[in-house]
Amino acid sequence: MAGSLSWVAGRGLWGQVPLACRSFFLGVPRLFHVRVTVPPPKVVDRWNEKRAMFGVYDNIGILGNFEKHPKELIKGPVWLRGWKGNELQRCIRKKRMVGNRMFIDDLHNLNKRISFLYKRFNRHGKHR
Repeated sequence: MAGSLSWVAGRGLWGQVPLACRSFFLGVPRLFHVRVTVPPPKVVDRWNEKRAMFGVYDNIGILGNFEKHPKELIKGPVWLRGWKGNELQRCIRKKRMVGNRMFIDDLHNLNKRISFLYKRFNRHGKHR
């Protein structure tokens, strides 16, 4: 009972002190504002080029008499067509496939990148 009286008395004393004079430990004054509005939904273009062309080559074998593989329809560098891997594997593959035709500076920069990535992959990461 005595504990509850002291708490009420303490609360009454600090109720008389202006908000600007309170210390931080007594709590933050009720000057905050909570935002209750929901952001508007994003407008998504369901027929952009990427979505419209999704799965366009799935039936190329059935409709094209199995003459072409979908991998052959991919446009891009030779060393990347229909291939998947990390940056180190990509650089090594590029060096093996087109390294003899590269300019000296570009080949030197590629070798430096391979050296850096080789060290990094062997020193860091989940595969160590």
